[in-house]
Amino acid sequence: MATLVATEEFPYNVTVTPKVSAPAVIKANKLASGVQVVTRTNNSSTVSLKFAVLGGSSTEGTAKGAAHFLSHAAFAGTQNSTGLKLVKHLETLGASFESHADREKIVYDVRVLPDKAEAAIEAVVSAIASPPHAAYVLEEIRAKAQIDYNKFAVDRSAQLQELLFEAAYGESPLGSSRLAPNLKKLTVADVLKYRAAHFVRGNVVVVGNGIGQEQLEAAINKSVAALPEGPAVALPASTYVGGDVKVRTDLDGASLFGLAFPVPAGDAGKPFKILNALIGEKLASQNVCARNFIHSFAAGGIFGVESGAPQHLQLVADELKAIAAKSPSIDAVKQKLTLEHFLALEGADSTGSLLSAHQRGVAAPAAGDLRSVTPEAVSAAAAAALKANPSYAVLGATTGTPTFAAISKLLR
Repeated sequence: MATLVATEEFPYNVTVTPKVSAPAVIKANKLASGVQVVTRTNNSSTVSLKFAVLGGSSTEGTAKGAAHFLSHAAFAGTQNSTGLKLVKHLETLGASFESHADREKIVYDVRVLPDKAEAAIEAVVSAIASPPHAAYVLEEIRAKAQIDYNKFAVDRSAQLQELLFEAAYGESPLGSSRLAPNLKKLTVADVLKYRAAHFVRGNVVVVGNGIGQEQLEAAINKSVAALPEGPAVALPASTYVGGDVKVRTDLDGASLFGLAFPVPAGDAGKPFKILNALIGEKLASQNVCARNFIHSFAAGGIFGVESGAPQHLQLVADELKAIAAKSPSIDAVKQKLTLEHFLALEGADSTGSLLSAHQRGVAAPAAGDLRSVTPEAVSAAAAAALKANPSYAVLGATTGTPTFAAISKLLR
């Protein structure tokens, strides 16, 4: 904001006196109840909240699909209130809300005006504490959750990504699909068992932007008694192994190809973010139909490319070799990526950045600040990718496609 000052003698000669806003402050604390609370306090006119139940699909075990199932139950009511009543209450507060599940967590996402924040927090904590358990409600949720899989069944890019996770992590939890292909096999007992282990105080993280730490903690403490006691669920280890997966399906004779490499956890993974961006720039400059990606988890991640032609994998291999042989120019790229990180941290979905950093045990501002990464570190990252056992996936017509041995040879 700025104060405009005009004098009586020269009414159009306006001077601007800047009014400096208080800097945003990020705080984190573990309450006595075990609930973890993270806030970013600023002068926002809205409050954004994320309630994360840790675990996600990687801790389902034999209850495959439970996390995805329960994400659909997020606003389907409680044991004492119907879903219609809960939704109407949140709508009365003017809140927008949604939910989703991934490999590491189930997330309740809420945005609301500041004066309605405490009422929204109370409603969501109630929903987490006592999700519906009536059989007919759970069957309705099962039908809704199945729709997501039906969409996934026609999303070839998403299917290829899942194959790459299988190739990268094998039979470990991260290698397992985040969606259950057949929810009919998921029993009510499976869902209730998963919920009993995960929906407990020690396994919940609440992240807020535009709300003070003390205010959020007080609101959580007011409602936390409804949550059962219990410890955090440990994420099982998923070691990168690399390998190949080919799935034959009808794509009118076409094939999709994926190639991925391991990314280390923490600061060691920062050069790989720049490397991934450089690969993307190279693909774009060649006008090829390919897409680069990077996925990060608490214990590392993968980066790579998906394409409709195997020749593009050769292009990626050549670029990795070029970067490994000669330190690249990275100033513009790392400035751009760092800017994108801070814009995300200060934007409407800042709670996503805060939650991701908290799960990885790093400070949110530093998590995506790549300005200290050197060209030599990016070269070393490229060399590491070339030495690693690659992850290779093919979806579609598999006959005559390059073998894993051939792909590995490209990288040597």
